[in-house]
Amino acid sequence: MEINKARTSSAHKYDVMEKQLKEENEILATISEQLRQEMNLHACRKLVENVIFFRNLPLNLLVRIISCLQIELYLVNDVIIRANTPGASMYFISTGTVAVYTKSGKEICHLEDGAHFGEVALIIKDTFRIASVVAVEVSEIYRLDQKDFVKAINPYPDLLANIQHIAAERMEVASMLDEYNKREQAMKKFNIIT
Repeated sequence: MEINKARTSSAHKYDVMEKQLKEENEILATISEQLRQEMNLHACRKLVENVIFFRNLPLNLLVRIISCLQIELYLVNDVIIRANTPGASMYFISTGTVAVYTKSGKEICHLEDGAHFGEVALIIKDTFRIASVVAVEVSEIYRLDQKDFVKAINPYPDLLANIQHIAAERMEVASMLDEYNKREQAMKKFNIIT
């Protein structure tokens, strides 16, 4: 019974957020493009600048990236990305909480408002996800697609090189955690660890 209440509450919260987004979109349709861009910049700037490699970007590039963001809503237990599937987007958590799992299913951490995930997919074309991410609560998340990011960053090759380095480091850490978890599970299976 408690699970059904939580699910109903989650669905209600989703419905309310979806209605608010629809109303916002109707209002945004009545204003000029320049004002709409300024509002998006104000609303999403801190969210995007929370990402290490998006800090101190030229304003022109920041505006281009923010204008490419697509908003999505997720309910509790919705899978946002699944490990071992092709990745083509990065995500920014506006509100909500998500859980990150290794390929083997071990929970790594929770990410909350202002956090991001999936940046490897922006950098490495045709890469497969190294982790799964699942909504822990109703979450409002912005998605940045690789094709849009590539168009925006093309004039900045030095910045792209820096982003590639940071993404490679995060991939290495996630792979090490996954390997450690696999070894730990194997040791438990053979009763080496109690």
